[in-house]
Amino acid sequence: MKIRKLLLTSFICFCSGYVFAQTFTPRIARDSAAVLTARISVLKSVLKLNELKLSEAEQEVDIEKQKLRIIELRGNEKTATEESDRVADAAKAGRETDMKKVDKLARRASSKSKSLDNAIEKLQKMIFKVEDTHTEIETEERKLLSRDPQIIFAESKGSE
Repeated sequence: MKIRKLLLTSFICFCSGYVFAQTFTPRIARDSAAVLTARISVLKSVLKLNELKLSEAEQEVDIEKQKLRIIELRGNEKTATEESDRVADAAKAGRETDMKKVDKLARRASSKSKSLDNAIEKLQKMIFKVEDTHTEIETEERKLLSRDPQIIFAESKGSE
């Protein structure tokens, strides 16, 4: 009888040990989980801010390329206009009799002028887009600076 009780008790202890081994006990407190969650959200905000800054830099490079294109188009427009004016003046003076050439040069000067106007409009749109990105960056920076710290360090009494 005693052996049966001893075997039964040892069997119950053995089974309960297996059950206790399967339970999970977290090693971090709820406060530290909140701190970790806050740190993750701050890291996500910093990542978004860095992506916006990278986007702004890429847009500024595109703006510089567009400015160079506009300078080139202004030069092309100026030469086309000068050539058209020169041929038109020659036609008025009677030295040039080919009116098709005069008309062709006038159309070329007109198309160069239109392409310059389109490039300038595109540049203005790009500048507005960069300004919008810049305001988004400022907003994200303000959000990061306005966050309350999750960890408050208490003064230790032993350091006096």
